[in-house]
Amino acid sequence: MKSLGRISLLVGTLALLFFGYRFLRNDRDVARRSLPAAHSGAPVASPATDSRIRIAAFNVQVFGRSKASRPEVMEVLARIAREFDVLVVQEIRDASGQVADLFLERINAEPGPAYAMYEGPRLGRSSNTEQYAAYYRVDRVELQGAYILPDPYDLFEREPLVAAFRAGNFDFILVAVHTKPTSAYQELQALASVTMSIINENPAERDLILLGDFNADCGYFQENNGRHPLRGPGFHWVITDAMDTNVAPSSCTYDRIVLLEGTHTHEYVPGSAGVFYFDAEYGIPPFLTPQVSDHYPVYAEFRVTLPDDDG
Repeated sequence: MKSLGRISLLVGTLALLFFGYRFLRNDRDVARRSLPAAHSGAPVASPATDSRIRIAAFNVQVFGRSKASRPEVMEVLARIAREFDVLVVQEIRDASGQVADLFLERINAEPGPAYAMYEGPRLGRSSNTEQYAAYYRVDRVELQGAYILPDPYDLFEREPLVAAFRAGNFDFILVAVHTKPTSAYQELQALASVTMSIINENPAERDLILLGDFNADCGYFQENNGRHPLRGPGFHWVITDAMDTNVAPSSCTYDRIVLLEGTHTHEYVPGSAGVFYFDAEYGIPPFLTPQVSDHYPVYAEFRVTLPDDDG
């Protein structure tokens, strides 16, 4: 009962903090770093010109200076990033604080529209701290605010990233998390509580998209556990249990995208969620694939020209 009380108190606090995002000033230093020099002074975003966007999450295994120094790996990662309008990257491990920027530069070195990013702080209890970074295509998506959820009771190994975006008529909030494998059940329970509190505090905002490496399978989480709150009514796991998100041969679906009812029935394009098997897509040699990551990206498509259904 004490743990439930702690979660309840935390949820109430987080809900109030969360809905302050509209009043938060964007990190101007991050914004300045995000745009390439050729786009300095340009609008952050213009309305989406297509009827859909693709949103993805990608755990790039131990993404540090060593990986960033390998041109053949960075080329693959940059190609992957350009497959999506928004890509949340997890497991950036870089004490120098340069890798997120180096990756943005590499993405923008490829032909095509410019990308920008939001870079979060280093997180974690151990010495192997990690960062989240959200990369997005500036001609189609606008970042409205982003921050890391406060976690005064240390429920998360790495506190979730919260990022609010708009693409056309679709305004949405990404809540990204990389759970600790051995605490996946408890962290996803806390994630469900936080999400429901957000909805209860502000019923007009229902376009929340939960995504990331949930470690939601294979010894860490019973994927068919209907009693877990994140498996309850109103949560739609569009990356299904049958999808393998591991590079190594397995049947593990660690990485997930979870939608609430309103988004699932309105903006989400039915059947569009999937796993991006970049090795098969690009014909990458088997020796190179695990050097890119031990995970595949997961993604889903959303309509951006429909009337906004949540005000």
